[in-house]
Amino acid sequence: MFENDEMSRLTRRRFVRFSGLAGVGAVLAGARSATAHPLPPVCGPDPAQCGSPTSTDALWVASQRCHMNNTCLQNANDYVVMPGNNNASHYTNYILVPTLRINGIECPWICESVAPNYWSAAEFFAGRKPTVVPTPVGLGINSVHARMFNQLHIHMATARPVSLKDLTANESDAARTVAGWVDSRVSIRGFSEKLGIIPHTYRVLIWPGINHDNLFEMLRTMLRISLGPGATTADAQALMRLQTLIVIPRPAGDYYIVNSENGLRDPKNPRLTGSNTCDPLLLLHP
Repeated sequence: MFENDEMSRLTRRRFVRFSGLAGVGAVLAGARSATAHPLPPVCGPDPAQCGSPTSTDALWVASQRCHMNNTCLQNANDYVVMPGNNNASHYTNYILVPTLRINGIECPWICESVAPNYWSAAEFFAGRKPTVVPTPVGLGINSVHARMFNQLHIHMATARPVSLKDLTANESDAARTVAGWVDSRVSIRGFSEKLGIIPHTYRVLIWPGINHDNLFEMLRTMLRISLGPGATTADAQALMRLQTLIVIPRPAGDYYIVNSENGLRDPKNPRLTGSNTCDPLLLLHP
């Protein structure tokens, strides 16, 4: 399908190298440079760090099968879109799955500039038949402890109304830079299958867009800053497996980039805990 191939080409391009603090960066200059100097072949994930291609993980096997047979709901070179979880409320949801073997958010390769922009692709396909998600579209990825499958997948579902309401009401607590993201704390209500609507503590960054920045690298940069002076990228990488990351469009423009983990706490509201799953903020259950 031409549209899918075109999207794959768009998101295969190198990310603009993220500065760690400053913002989107020289997008136009990068585009001119890419035109003049073709990109080298993409080096894939290291199986020792990101999982073996011979894995029997059920999602990896199913996504490879439908990719090869061209029977996924969306089928592009770098990713496929498949049905999401069944739920009692019949919420519309899908998952975007890379066609490369990537076990999850802990794979360091997804932070590299050669990695496709999986977030941009998920947003794109959430607006294309037959995988249209009712707006506002929320995208999310779970930590290693909160997921069912060990193949990277981004959930594509409608953002939960109560969660979006809390985000817009508490924008003064959100950050506008990655350095500020470290200390932001926002209470956001989400749904718990055991407890109903309850709040958790999140870090929130208001960001201009998701097409030209590598959100995984941004998250790792923020985690390194959170560890203090002397912390290394390797130190931050060790924390990636514990993280959930969520993208929700901001009604006034831009995006909310939302992160949490079980150990996250707000000194001003110590009774609240963090969360290691994106599920509460998206219409995925009940």
